[in-house]
Amino acid sequence: MTSGSSVLVVGGGVIGCSIARELAGRGVDAVVLERAEPGAEASSAAAGLIAPQAEGLPPGPLFDLAIASRALYPRLSEELAGETGADVGWRRKGILRCRLDGGEGISRYAWQREAGLTVEEAGVDRIREITAGLAGSEAREGLFFPEDGIVDPRRLTRALAESARRRGVRFVTAAARRFLADGGLCRGVETDGGDFEADVVVDAAGAWASIDPEVAPVAVEPVRGQIVDLRPEGPMLPSVLESEDVYLVPRDDGSLLVGSTEERVGFLKEVTAGAVVALVVAACRLAPSLSRARLAGAWAGLRPGSADGLPILGPANIPGLYFATGHFRNGILLAPITARLVADALTGVPAPMLEPFSPGRPGLNPAVSRRPSVVFG
Repeated sequence: MTSGSSVLVVGGGVIGCSIARELAGRGVDAVVLERAEPGAEASSAAAGLIAPQAEGLPPGPLFDLAIASRALYPRLSEELAGETGADVGWRRKGILRCRLDGGEGISRYAWQREAGLTVEEAGVDRIREITAGLAGSEAREGLFFPEDGIVDPRRLTRALAESARRRGVRFVTAAARRFLADGGLCRGVETDGGDFEADVVVDAAGAWASIDPEVAPVAVEPVRGQIVDLRPEGPMLPSVLESEDVYLVPRDDGSLLVGSTEERVGFLKEVTAGAVVALVVAACRLAPSLSRARLAGAWAGLRPGSADGLPILGPANIPGLYFATGHFRNGILLAPITARLVADALTGVPAPMLEPFSPGRPGLNPAVSRRPSVVFG
């Protein structure tokens, strides 16, 4: 790597902060442009599930990426605690996914056991044991994924940002307006606070990644997700509890997050009565004692979705620009592996796991080509 190489990361969410931190750890001069507070959008609105198995992802590149990222969380949480003193809430609590009467079957998870992953079948007695008796009578069978876990997204993103600062990353509050293209290269970003130049720009702006579609189109759309915060008056669930309709995520502070919706409503980020009611009803069906819980709040966030549901990771149609967006429901889960692989690609280390997520993959966005990434050094 040559001295003085620089990268400009657009977006200070969990993906942008992770990438900047990783690059800085490799000696790259990194700057993060964020229009508000780091992690203020989808990263803070997430429930924090680290659940590649319980999520029910099919076998393939996304599942492999998710499993690899989950494996990085124990070390990442230790590093962040050592660098910042923060506990980011990484807990391998396990996730119990129940089939309610009349609900979906669990056969679509069978391949995981055949692949050697830990999947435990749970009948009524085991469900009661895992949930401390809080699951309802309709939960008659399920699967327990002991390797899945949770993290606190807000604490995680704050810790990533602080770690990045301590590694030398500079954070600038500014809103990106367009890319600075000169001679067929992306040389920086024009913002409402002036122009910023760098050797490479990484667009990690999540649902807002379509910064300059005439110069660099990217097929990302916002997908709204709403979450309800309940405060149970009795015992807390020992692990995450899910059905096909809802998930219940216990937090160390006594809150229980109930989520989540998937709504394609553009950039309309608001909480709706219908979503809150639907989530609470589903939660009480899964764990009836929650009917006595206090409703502490609700919020919405905008996830970055792609046409095929896969992240968009790789070089844009213009050299000097790299995309790291489209993570949809899995931004928190995929942040560690995304940071590592993007940093690999930008510093000349082979990163074959990125190939299926190329911005130029067939059917995603024909306007984006398969140009190679700019490599430092």
